Amino acid sequence: MPIGQLIRDLRTLKHWTQAQLAEELAIYAGDPTGAPGRDAVKRWETGKVIPGKHWIGHLSRVLGVPAAQLAAEATLDRVNRRAFLGLSTLAVTHGALASEMAASIASRDPAPLARVQTTHGADIVTASLTDKASAASLRRWMLDGDMSILRVNAAGILAKLPGQGQADQVARVLAHDEEVRHLYLTAVTSRVCAVDWTTAGRIASRPASYYHRADFLATRFAKEALNPRDSGARWCSSVMLQELSPMIGRSPA
Repeated sequence: MPIGQLIRDLRTLKHWTQAQLAEELAIYAGDPTGAPGRDAVKRWETGKVIPGKHWIGHLSRVLGVPAAQLAAEATLDRVNRRAFLGLSTLAVTHGALASEMAASIASRDPAPLARVQTTHGADIVTASLTDKASAASLRRWMLDGDMSILRVNAAGILAKLPGQGQADQVARVLAHDEEVRHLYLTAVTSRVCAVDWTTAGRIASRPASYYHRADFLATRFAKEALNPRDSGARWCSSVMLQELSPMIGRSPA
């Protein structure tokens, strides 16, 4: 998600105007000039300007979101300004790992996928390198893998295959495999809602406990529910929206 959207969503969650956010930032920054000012906040939220390191630190404290997440979103926006974030750009970051995973899948070796849950970007690149035979291996591991990490990683790659041809099978696994569902939901929640893994797991397990952030969470999941690259993320986002729906509009002022 662009950093401007994240700033706007978090500001809206607090029921602040752009001017009020600017005032809070000025107080935290101890700036007698009143910087950054409403116009700067507006430029951040519309994507015309990306906040620098100085303001990211203050935004983190004022909005209650990890500075690392804001910095990551800002970096992604800068990449997008230089070039559309397509497969070639993702490959710069994830290419080596994705190539190793694709090779192991092609050789029918599930070990690398059973070590740690892979990232969204790595899955996209790996999916682009996956042929029909490899997809068949991934389906077997997704259905019958003896470790939940292996099953969720296989599902994550299949969910991102070009053409989305495995979407129905991934959805069935997410609906019936509780361990895979929790891991996938946690990963999507962490990435989409800009929270750490532990918090994401709690939200995925007990969304009702976060009723006070229901509007913000629903806004983020609603956008991800349209993700054209990841059928698993669409499914998870739809589930979270269903869970959050009774609480939407009831967040405390």
